[in-house]
Amino acid sequence: MLQALISLVYAIVPVLFYLWIVWTIDRYDREPMGLVLANFGWGIITAVLILGFGLLSNTEYDKTLTAPIVEETLKCLILFWTARQKAFDNITDGMVYGMAIGLGFGMTENFVWFWNASTVSSWVTRVLGRTLFTVIMHALATGLVGTFFGLTKFGKKWWRLPLRLLGLAAAIGIHMFWNTTVLSYDGTGIPIDTVFILLGLVSTGLILQMSLLAENRILRRELTEESEAGLIPVTHLQYLPYSTKRKFLGWLSPAIDKREYIEATTQLAFRRYQAKMCQDDEREQYEQEVEALREKIRAMLASDRHSAAAQLY
Repeated sequence: MLQALISLVYAIVPVLFYLWIVWTIDRYDREPMGLVLANFGWGIITAVLILGFGLLSNTEYDKTLTAPIVEETLKCLILFWTARQKAFDNITDGMVYGMAIGLGFGMTENFVWFWNASTVSSWVTRVLGRTLFTVIMHALATGLVGTFFGLTKFGKKWWRLPLRLLGLAAAIGIHMFWNTTVLSYDGTGIPIDTVFILLGLVSTGLILQMSLLAENRILRRELTEESEAGLIPVTHLQYLPYSTKRKFLGWLSPAIDKREYIEATTQLAFRRYQAKMCQDDEREQYEQEVEALREKIRAMLASDRHSAAAQLY
């Protein structure tokens, strides 16, 4: 019982820290925590189905071939639902949700491995190896599938499924390579798992940075057009599209809730972009949300003007 409790703590705590990091990587428009947790929970459910109901047998063949196919396929199923949500906008969002799924799966799998360790030495080795490497592999693999879902959120419908399946195939390939190399590593030379994870993190970081740069361009372009139309004060354009400058003091009246204003203007920019890129049958709902956000921003700015005018009398 004590081993189970300690194993549970060491399985959960580090992964929740990883999940928080993943949630914060979307610096412009962070995803609803409820939706992130839903995907995280699906990862847990998938692991329970596979481990609890014996969908995979404990053979070397299954670990290197069958396991990656079954695990990555089941993990990504929820993304078909998540990608239909309005909060799901782009590559960054897909990466966040995909990595959340992988972390949920890896956390559950870790607990089982920790709990079944036969010696203290084996337990410590499993905790270190799976917390620092295996669970991150799961996050990177499913995060790649989410990236392809984000890439195909808008645009032609005919290319969505083929590209998403390509992302799944890439994740399966990553998982197969990981299982094969880790199982065959003889303990000499540079640890292959360390090299693998470092390369994966660097590659994911590069994709993330490119996606965030694209988001910044959308914010600058769409908010500039709203400013030219008279909605957004031109002075605010120096701050709103930049995650660091937004935090500066003095550019926004204290009478306006800064967090609410930033969220509203950011969503306005992304909804404008989505209205341009979406299919014809989806456009009306995005345009309605654009108008609702404009009204919300007008009310916020108007209340500030009324407050300033009242102070003059």
